[in-house]
Amino acid sequence: MKFTWKKRLLSVVCAVMAAVMFVGCGSSSSSAAANSGGSAVGSSSTEGGEKERREITATVMQSRNVPGLQKMIDKLAEEENIVVDLQVVPDDQYDNLIKMKLNSGEAPDLIDYNMPKICGFLGNEPEKYLVDLSDEPWVERMFSPENYEFDGKIYGYPFCNIAGFQAMLYNKDVFEAAGITEAPTTKDEFNAACEKIKAIDVDPILLPSDSWVPQIWMTAGYAQAMGTTEAAAEFSEKLFTNQDKLTNHPEMAAVIDDFVSNVTAGYVNDDWMTVTHDECIQRLATGKGAMYYQNGVSIVANIAKSFPDANIGMFLYPAEFNANGMLSVTATSPGFSVWKDSKNLETAKEVLRLFSEPDYAELYYTEGNGRFPALKDVDGGEIPQVTLDFYNKHIEEGKTVVEMNTHWNTIQALQSSTLWIYYQEAAQGKMGGEELLERFQVDVDKYMKELQAPGF
Repeated sequence: MKFTWKKRLLSVVCAVMAAVMFVGCGSSSSSAAANSGGSAVGSSSTEGGEKERREITATVMQSRNVPGLQKMIDKLAEEENIVVDLQVVPDDQYDNLIKMKLNSGEAPDLIDYNMPKICGFLGNEPEKYLVDLSDEPWVERMFSPENYEFDGKIYGYPFCNIAGFQAMLYNKDVFEAAGITEAPTTKDEFNAACEKIKAIDVDPILLPSDSWVPQIWMTAGYAQAMGTTEAAAEFSEKLFTNQDKLTNHPEMAAVIDDFVSNVTAGYVNDDWMTVTHDECIQRLATGKGAMYYQNGVSIVANIAKSFPDANIGMFLYPAEFNANGMLSVTATSPGFSVWKDSKNLETAKEVLRLFSEPDYAELYYTEGNGRFPALKDVDGGEIPQVTLDFYNKHIEEGKTVVEMNTHWNTIQALQSSTLWIYYQEAAQGKMGGEELLERFQVDVDKYMKELQAPGF
């Protein structure tokens, strides 16, 4: 496997700047399809001119089954007579289901996953399961295809240029009720704010049982503790060539201990081991919870759509380990890959070509799903002003760092099955940051040896 962090660092910076400029100037409307530069997509038809009915299967995580995706699917059926049998799977069951289907040879034609994380999820051997899409016409229209490459190839169609950033979302009305006039900028101020919120019988911090949510604190925190994207990438390269260890970095253990301290201090909802992510969003919007550490793009947009009266703001979590005041950004994207052994291979690839055309693609970003689009000629929809202001401020100040998960694609398969579970155990008081990293380092060493990685 090739480690190309220097190339990724440059492309991430370019992608971020391009995304901001794109949002600032907008794009042409759906009529741009005629001049998009993409290849025309043909369809089979009967002798009478009616398009022949074709069917494909697809899976999608429940949290990513947005209304715009269904609009795209409906458009396929109406205009192309292509029917997508979409299976919606709960997020916490998704990885196991996809592995089972791939191993049994019964995978769907289209597989939803984060790009390019799906490559790490598949044991860094995506060519065994997925179609190489590098030569597809839509690749030339991407802002930064380099961000989605694995060993120089692209194995999935991404919807976003960047998926978002991690910020502390908060209900301004709750803060006002608790007598908090400004967002905290130090850890002491943050703790004091939590105490004031507790005093009015509101949970200061919301946390769900979904294992992918607690890890957000760490993927952002590790990169922030490293200080720069370049430093995080260099460490990761050494980690996966056995030149460095997690246990050599106490600043990473400090990130875990900081997260756990919020639980032990009683700042987190008591039912965090049973409540869902969706319920946490509702509690934040309705003032039953004060703060939620989440994606500052997707979650704010979803709240604006479902709870238009909610008064939501955001601030940078003031952790002591984030000495440089960096905002962690997510340089990955939800998207679809094509199963290599699909019996409907050409139709599946055609669907992605159609999805890339502006009149299809722009449907995805409707109904509160505004994003930074992956394609240059596509309008990503409306993004809440609070999100744009916060994001642009950090971009202009040069205060962004790419989250650690981006650099850890190599061990993607280990994260949801092992590391994220460790974080939940730590929050239950079963281990501290140092012990957690010691345990996970053993897992990493074993996994890299199985991959026969250089240095192991």
